[in-house]
Amino acid sequence: MKYTLEEIYVLVGRGDKTATVTFHPESESFKTYGRHVTVVFTYTQKERLALDKLISEGEFNTSGFAKAKFLGLELSDDKIKKLNSEGINSDDILEILYFNHERANTFHSKEIREIKKTSIPMKTHSKGRDFDWMYGFTKRLVRDNIGITPYERNFYLGGKLYYEPDELTEDEVNEIYEGGMTLKEEVEYQFLFIKMMREEINEEEKKQLGLLISKKHKRNFDILDTYLQQAGSSIKKLAELNIGKAVELFAKVDGFTDRKLSHNTAKIIYIDIDGFLHIYMRHVEEMKINKHFEHKDNFQWKEEDVFLVIKNVIEQVDKEIQDFFVKNPDGRYSRYGDKSLYFEGDYYTFHIEKNGRLSTFHKNKK
Repeated sequence: MKYTLEEIYVLVGRGDKTATVTFHPESESFKTYGRHVTVVFTYTQKERLALDKLISEGEFNTSGFAKAKFLGLELSDDKIKKLNSEGINSDDILEILYFNHERANTFHSKEIREIKKTSIPMKTHSKGRDFDWMYGFTKRLVRDNIGITPYERNFYLGGKLYYEPDELTEDEVNEIYEGGMTLKEEVEYQFLFIKMMREEINEEEKKQLGLLISKKHKRNFDILDTYLQQAGSSIKKLAELNIGKAVELFAKVDGFTDRKLSHNTAKIIYIDIDGFLHIYMRHVEEMKINKHFEHKDNFQWKEEDVFLVIKNVIEQVDKEIQDFFVKNPDGRYSRYGDKSLYFEGDYYTFHIEKNGRLSTFHKNKK
C-alpha cells in the first residue's frame, strides 16, 4: 500500500495528531531516519486549503513530501531540520499509527476558544518592600544583558536613583536627565512612586507625582481617542452612546503598561499601548465599538486569552527572531503569507519593529 498526501492529511494531518510513521525497508526515508519516526505533520495555510479542496473533490492520488515536526530524541539536528523543511516522501511510508482520542484541530472551527490557565496567588509586602526585590530582579536582568521593555528600563533607572544613586554610571545619568539638567518624566514617575509606596514621600513630591500621573493618563487617553477616531468614533461619542463600553475601554487603557512577549533573551519583544489598541480594537470582538472594522478577521479566542495566544505564536520562532535582529539590528521582522505561523487551528501574520515592539498581529482569513 502507498499513502497519498490526501490520506496522510485526512488520517493525521488535519487533526494535528501525533503519528508514528513506519518506512518501507530500502526506501530513502528508511536509510535516513531508520525504521520509524514519531511526528506531527505540519502545513501552511495555503497547503491546508489546497488539500481541503482536493478532498472535497474526491481526489486521493497525490504523491509527494509532507513536512513534519519530529517528536523524538534520537535524530540529529540535520535530520530534524530535513523533516521540517523537506518532509517525508509519501511513497516511502509503509504504515501510519495514531491515536483517535486526541484533541481535535480547530482550523475549521468558528467557535470562540479558551486557553486553560493556572493562577498562582502572590503575596505582597507592606510599605513598598515589594519594590526591593523588583528592583533587584530588574537590576540582574540589566547586568546579564537580558532585554527589558521601555517601562522596565524607566523602572530600573528610577529604582537605581532611589536605591543606589552613587552607583549610577555616566550613561545612566545622561539617560535619566534630559540635557543633563531635567529629570526625565518617565523616570521621575518611577522614582516618586517607589517613595510613595515606601511612605517616604513629602507633600511637594506628592503634588509632582499627581501631575505625572495625570500626564500619563492623558497620553494613554489621547492614544485611545486616536484609535476611536479611526473607527469613526471618539471618547466623547462613545461615552454618550455606550457608557458601559467606554468605561471598560478606559479601565484597560488607564492601567496599561508594556507587556513582555519574550523572556531571558537579549532582544526584548513586547507590546505597548499602541500595539495593544491596534490589535485588539480591530481583531477582538469584545473590544470592537462598532462595525467599522467588521471586514477584519476576529480572533477566535476570549479577550483575556488573546495575549497568551500572541505569546505562544511568538515563542515558536523566538530563536529565529533573536538571530534576525543580531544580523539586522535596524530591520523589521515579519511573518506573513506562506510564512505565517500556525497555532491551535489558525494561521497568524505579525510584524516586529527594530526596537522589539509588536506593531501588527492578526489571524489570517480562511
